[in-house]
Amino acid sequence: MISSNKTKGFTLVELLIVIVVIAILAAISIAAYNGVSNKARDSERLASARDIINAAAVYNSEKGHWPTIAELGSFNTIRLPDQVKSRLGTTAPSPTDKSKYLYELCGTAPNVTGAKVTYWKEAIDGHEAHEKIVSSGSGC
Repeated sequence: MISSNKTKGFTLVELLIVIVVIAILAAISIAAYNGVSNKARDSERLASARDIINAAAVYNSEKGHWPTIAELGSFNTIRLPDQVKSRLGTTAPSPTDKSKYLYELCGTAPNVTGAKVTYWKEAIDGHEAHEKIVSSGSGC
């Protein structure tokens, strides 16, 4: 009886094709994930900036003037989260510190007409910039 000793398996070319296809799928997935995480950070920063403006507007309604950073941080009617309060300041966000929020009053005391908050926005195309949220006051 004659037996044939043929081993079964994949050729080197077939294995290389599978590896290349997996690498392409992984590259697409990683690029998509980075875009989603940037959008999530932008949404969080926008929501926090809106919270700051809303708290300032409520303070203005209750107290009759727009708050300073110290007054806004100790305001009890609307409490800002501690992580937002700690990032609130008088210096603008930058590429090295994207988590800051610049809080500015529009006008000078006693003629303050509103407030604005500047935060850092990361776009998908790599273009990053400051974005501003402004209260409804004029002169901002």
